[in-house]
Amino acid sequence: MSARSNFQLLLAGLALSLACPPRAAAFPDAETWLRATQAWQEAHPESAPHWLTPEEAARRDEIGRTFTQTPPPVLPPREVAEFERMSAVLVRYPFGISVSLIAAMAQETPVVTLVSSTSQENTVRAQYTAAGIHPAMTSFIRTGTNSYWTRDYGPWFVQAGDEVAVVDFPYNRPRPLDDDVPLAVAASLGLDVYGMPLIHTGGNWMTDGYGTAASSDLVVEENPGLTEAQIDGLVEDYLGVERYFKLPDPNNTYIDHIDCWGKFLAVDKVLIREVPASHAQYDEIEATAAWFAQADCGWGRPYRVFRVYTPNNQPYTNSLILNGRVFVPVTGSSWDDDALAVYEEAMPGYEVLGFTGSWESTDALHCRTKGIVDPGLLHIHHVPPDSAEAGVVLQLEAVLTASSGQPLVADSLRCWYRMAGGDWQAAPLTEADGVWTTHLDGLDEGWLEYCRQAADASGRFEQHPFTGRADPHRVWLVAGEPLATPQLSILLAGSQVQLAWAPVPAATAYRVETRPGWGEDWQPLGTTESTGWTLPANGQGLYRVVALR
Repeated sequence: MSARSNFQLLLAGLALSLACPPRAAAFPDAETWLRATQAWQEAHPESAPHWLTPEEAARRDEIGRTFTQTPPPVLPPREVAEFERMSAVLVRYPFGISVSLIAAMAQETPVVTLVSSTSQENTVRAQYTAAGIHPAMTSFIRTGTNSYWTRDYGPWFVQAGDEVAVVDFPYNRPRPLDDDVPLAVAASLGLDVYGMPLIHTGGNWMTDGYGTAASSDLVVEENPGLTEAQIDGLVEDYLGVERYFKLPDPNNTYIDHIDCWGKFLAVDKVLIREVPASHAQYDEIEATAAWFAQADCGWGRPYRVFRVYTPNNQPYTNSLILNGRVFVPVTGSSWDDDALAVYEEAMPGYEVLGFTGSWESTDALHCRTKGIVDPGLLHIHHVPPDSAEAGVVLQLEAVLTASSGQPLVADSLRCWYRMAGGDWQAAPLTEADGVWTTHLDGLDEGWLEYCRQAADASGRFEQHPFTGRADPHRVWLVAGEPLATPQLSILLAGSQVQLAWAPVPAATAYRVETRPGWGEDWQPLGTTESTGWTLPANGQGLYRVVALR
C-alpha cells in the first residue's frame, strides 16, 4: 500500500477522534492535526508533542493504565507550593530548554536530569561540564520518558505531619513512561508515594500551600466518571486542598492549562495575563482577573492581582519560581522588559531573570521544568492578620514543622517588626502546645510590617514571607478592634463615587479604604460613623469598608 493510501486511511480513522477531540482543538480538521503531528515527530523524534496526538487520541482509554491507587495519607496533608523551598529542579534529556538556562538554575539549585541510559548520562555530563556547571550541582535519575514536559507529569509533594511525600496521579496522556516518573523520583529520594485516582496534569494546577488550589475546568471534562464533589474530595484527602477553584479557560486554546494565563506568586498574590481590548479573548481574560480580585486567598482576604501585558500571546505567566529566583520566558518582544518589571514589583527580594527559548503561547519554561521539594523542608505556617487593634498586645502565631527531624535552633526563632518607615526590631517566639507566638505590645495606629524566621539543626533556614524583610507582611493597626468587612455597593453618580453598606452589629465606626490597582496595598481614606461615603470619581479605583468596634 502506498504512503498516500496509508495517509488516507489515517484520515478516515481520525474523523471520529476529531468529532470529540480535546475541546478548543488546536487544529481545524483531521488532516491538519495529523500533518502537524508528523512535522513535530520529524523535528523532535525524542519527544512527544505537548498536544494529544491523533494516535494517542485513539488510545485515551489507556490513560492511567500503569497507575496504582493507594489510600491517602493518614495524617492531614498539606500540598507544598511552588514558591516554597526546593531541593532541586527536574529536567529531562533530550532537553526542551537551553543548557544556558540549566546552568543559570544550577548556580543556586541542584539540577536532577532524567536520562534513559548510561550513554545519555555521559552526554549530558559533558554538556554540563562545557557549560561550567559544577558536578556537585547535578544528579541523574535513569528512567524512560516519552517527552520533556516534566511539569505536566512530574510528582506533586505534600507534607503530612513532619514527613514529605510524593502524590502520584494518572497523567492525562497515554504515555506510560512519563506517567511513571513520579515513582522514579520518589524512589530516588526515599519518599513514600500516595496514588490519587484523579486524571490531571501539572501545567493545569497551582496551589498556595494553605489549602487552596486552582486549575481550568478541564479536570472535570477529563474525569467523566467523577462528580465535581468527588473531585473536591480527592484533592482534599490526598493534598489537603479544601478550596479548589475550577475556572473556564479564558484563552480558549487546545491545552487549557492554567499556567498559560495565570500563576500564584504567593499565598495572597496572583498574576493574570492582560491583552488589548481588540484581542479575541479580552472579555474572558478580564472576567478571570475580576474573579480573582473578588475571591479570598488562603489567608482569608482578597487576592492582590497583578497583570502582565501579553498583546501577542507572549507566555510571560509560564515562569518558574525557584528558591528566591524567578525564571521568566521572554521572546525578544518590546514587552519583555515590562513583563520582568511586573515580576519585580510583585515579588520584592526575588531575582527575576528572563530567558529565550523555543517558547509558544501554550508551552514555555514552566511546562518544561519542575521543582523537587526539599525532603527536609522547614515550614513556617502563619496566617497574617489584615488589620488589628492598636495599643493592645498583638499575638502573632505560627506552627513550625521541621521535616529534617532535627530540632529548631532556639536563638533563630524571631519576629522582625517595625512601624512603616521605622527601624527593624526583633522579638522572640515562645512555644506553647506546638504553637509559636510573638507578643507585640504598645504599637500605635498605622502600618505594622513584620516577618518571621526559623532555623533547625540541619542548617535549614526559612523566613515568612519567603524573602523576609524585603517583602514583609503589612497589618493596619487601628484604634478600636476591627470587625468583619461589610458588603459594599458602589454607584458612579456624575463626577462622584457613592459608597453605601449595611450596618454591622456592634460597629461604632467604619474605615473606608482604597487602592489604585489590584496589586497595590489598601490605603485608608478616613473613618465615619455613617453607612455611606462620597468621594470624587478620579479614575479607576478599588474600595472596601472595614467595620470597627
